[in-house]
Amino acid sequence: MTANKEKIREYINDQIAQADFRARAYVFDANNEKRLNRNIFIRLQSHLKKFASGNRAYRWVALTGLRGAGKTTLMHQLYYANKNIDAYFLTLSVDEVVQILRSSINEVIDIFEEVIGQSLVNLEKPLFLFLDEVQYDEKWGIALKTLYDRSHNVFIFSTGSAALLMNSNADIARRAIYEKIYPLSFTEFIKIKHNKCEAKGLTQTLREIIFYSYNAEDAYIKLKEQEQKINQYYIGVSRLNFENYLYYGTLPFMIALSNEALVYDQINKSLERVINKDIPQMRALSSEIISKISGILYAVADMDQVNFTTLAEKFGISRSKIAEIFSVLEQTEVLHRIYPYGSHFKQVTQKPSKYLFSSPAFRAMYYKTIGNTITEQNARGKLLEDLAGMYLHRIFDKKLGHSMSYDSAKGGADFIAGAIEKRIVIEIGINKKEYRQVIQTAKKVKAVYSIIISEQVSELQYNKEANALKIPLKYFLLM
Repeated sequence: MTANKEKIREYINDQIAQADFRARAYVFDANNEKRLNRNIFIRLQSHLKKFASGNRAYRWVALTGLRGAGKTTLMHQLYYANKNIDAYFLTLSVDEVVQILRSSINEVIDIFEEVIGQSLVNLEKPLFLFLDEVQYDEKWGIALKTLYDRSHNVFIFSTGSAALLMNSNADIARRAIYEKIYPLSFTEFIKIKHNKCEAKGLTQTLREIIFYSYNAEDAYIKLKEQEQKINQYYIGVSRLNFENYLYYGTLPFMIALSNEALVYDQINKSLERVINKDIPQMRALSSEIISKISGILYAVADMDQVNFTTLAEKFGISRSKIAEIFSVLEQTEVLHRIYPYGSHFKQVTQKPSKYLFSSPAFRAMYYKTIGNTITEQNARGKLLEDLAGMYLHRIFDKKLGHSMSYDSAKGGADFIAGAIEKRIVIEIGINKKEYRQVIQTAKKVKAVYSIIISEQVSELQYNKEANALKIPLKYFLLM
């Protein structure tokens, strides 16, 4: 046996022996109390349960999403919840396999067969294979396709930060069940941080009211009926909870940290891994271009609208290269692109798209560590806009018949949500008093009604003339 083969064998034995110990760090908090699971856990667990009960129709779950959104945590929680099943379990960090062992998924699986003394084709009991960050192995797609095809008794759970790699690989397109994880909602943050569950069914009820009501009055009446439930939820939830959530709590790996400097250092490191590891795997960009991406993101943090020509001149690179950088930042889910209303997807338009950070924590990190040139009020307004965009993306992402755009005209509204054949105009801010912006945009897009989400409004308000609602931010956070 070669030295490297023996090293891989030792690694496999260690992964099996230490799996419980490693998983506990993701399952239990510092007080050794079991953390409540995120909402997506139930759906992921249902896939594993179907396989364990003998259903072999679907044997591969591919979990994608923003780096730092919690994929690794979910993987270990799934392992821990199912570890007592009579089966083999193998958990691998593919970056360790490739970068430390100088090996591959395929080679590790071959040696695992030697360790258990069986071919995976003829397993006497199931194997649950958990693979984190599969994109580190350049041949991960063909390796897992081959494994999937040759053994019906293996369940594959794979994660990957680069959505493009996961979703465009033809080897898994017809085989895997795709699931996507998003940054934390406020109720998930409170659940994980304070062990407080959301009000059952309230999230879905609020979504249906806000996006599918007949008009503003209809939405107002229905929301009034939910006020008691909403207020009940907020008992014991402090203002500080929201501040922590807005500035860093949308990223679950930040929740356990209390030192603000450490929080933003970790967020910066997470972004650096996206820039220096994920992006080079997706695009053939020069090291000089890669080195400028952090500066470009900081410039975006201060901009109202992104101007590619201005950025090209500022950073000394071509406009087409700037466009390529923004495309890949969108694919890694660091930024969300909001198209101007009236432009079709991928249609060339003279009007600029708006780019929001997929988590307000990224923009907050730049403000807290480098500073900003805009007023404190404008800076907070931008964080709230990121937050609203994050929520709308979570609700509408890949949902048939739904869209999200913005009014690019001067004084236009922040968002135009398209829900089936309805359009709802949405404006968000610290203390939005006037209805002028939403009235202007609503008239242009023939909206069924408008919504103003205001941080400093404490009571639900309805304006008949404007066909609009003012909703306290705390209502929107429960969606």
